[in-house]
Amino acid sequence: MAHNSNLWTDTFFPLTLQEFIGNSEAVQTSLNWAESWKNGKPQKPLFLAGATGTGKTALAHIIANVMGWELFEMNASDLRNKDSIEHFAGTASQNASFSGKPRLVLIDEVDGLQGRQDRGGVGAISQVIKTAQNPIVLTANDPYDQKIKNLRFLCNLIEFKKINYLSIAKRLRELLDSQNIQYDPEAIKLLAQNSHGDFRSALLDTQSLIYTPPLTIEAVTTLGERDRQEKVFKVLGDIFKGTNVHDINKILRKSEISTDLLTRWIEENIPRHFTAPEDTAAAFDIFSRSDIFNGRIFRRQHYGFLRYSSLLATSGVALSRSQDYHGWINYQFPKLLSKLSSSKPQREIKKSLALKIGKITHTSAREAMSSDLPYLMVVAENKKLVASLTATLNLNEKELAFLLNTKPETKKVQKILEEANEINAARMNKKRKQFTEALEDTPIAKDNLLPDESAVTEQSPAPEMPFPQEGQTKLF
Repeated sequence: MAHNSNLWTDTFFPLTLQEFIGNSEAVQTSLNWAESWKNGKPQKPLFLAGATGTGKTALAHIIANVMGWELFEMNASDLRNKDSIEHFAGTASQNASFSGKPRLVLIDEVDGLQGRQDRGGVGAISQVIKTAQNPIVLTANDPYDQKIKNLRFLCNLIEFKKINYLSIAKRLRELLDSQNIQYDPEAIKLLAQNSHGDFRSALLDTQSLIYTPPLTIEAVTTLGERDRQEKVFKVLGDIFKGTNVHDINKILRKSEISTDLLTRWIEENIPRHFTAPEDTAAAFDIFSRSDIFNGRIFRRQHYGFLRYSSLLATSGVALSRSQDYHGWINYQFPKLLSKLSSSKPQREIKKSLALKIGKITHTSAREAMSSDLPYLMVVAENKKLVASLTATLNLNEKELAFLLNTKPETKKVQKILEEANEINAARMNKKRKQFTEALEDTPIAKDNLLPDESAVTEQSPAPEMPFPQEGQTKLF
């Protein structure tokens, strides 16, 4: 792929509903609102609110495209006073476009108004809303900001949730495949998790890593740690030092970090924050109860338990301490994801071995992996049996090396593979001989009903096929 300087946030800006990910309910509500306007039924302006990168501005663009409206877009932070807002936004909200099409007015980031510096800004936008003859969309990260509370009451508020990391990962894979860029699926999954529901951030992170393909989990780990480390450190410190459940839950609601990733951070850093052994033990005890609920969620598919799991992993851990801890703590990135990535080749080999064992023993791969594989690793230590085992299971060099706890390129592995090939060849010859002998012992062979090819000459007349008698079925 020839890389260019265009930002992926511009190159892959969603233009259709099919390209938009996440917040399906918000999308449907917004489309219903637009349909009402199109059918001649004016509606209150939409107030799209949510974290950065969740698709607020993109949805406004898509609505304009779907409805065939001309989009008039302005950023509230650029409209510094009442006069500028009335001049631009007021005019746009009253008149149609030059082409005669209806106009959608988008006032982006209204929470970017800076209090006294924006003299009369909120009041001017309120007046524009009250007199508008065209559909209006407002966006904000925090709709509950005190300086814009009056706008909230004049609009239909739609809150955008952070995009699920699985949806982000799926879309990133689609984009990378379209650009023929190699990547590790686990790296894309981690990158999506690190974005914390911010698809725009995920796009920028992905673009920054594609110039040295393939895109690996090590590169993503470094990038994620570098860009978001300070935010995670602050959230962790606030949670560990929290004094009540209400305050800790408030920290979680404001955090841009997904609960899954935050849980991994907490697990990794419990022994670093709690230096007293009894506090560390108590914290891990509470954390283990959170894991029990996660197991119940997995088995029963009952996601109502998430509230208990999250509460135990955060507030439960923080409040299990017997004393307060002060000073700077050297929090560390959770090593679980890195370990999973580094062990991926071995896990794939174990899975391949389990499938081969299960096929022969007529058991599931899971049963073979837990019960039979450890036994075979002991059998592989027997020099007399390892070649026969390799031949029976048709092991490749990586699988054999795993059983022997060595590297595939060693002479030991290559020698055993050669012996296994000889064993398989001998077994094949033996089966062929047995088949031939069995065929010679059949009545057909003894009665010479199947004559040897040498006995058939060109003068040998072809046997006549009898015609079917009356009432018989004619086959040909």
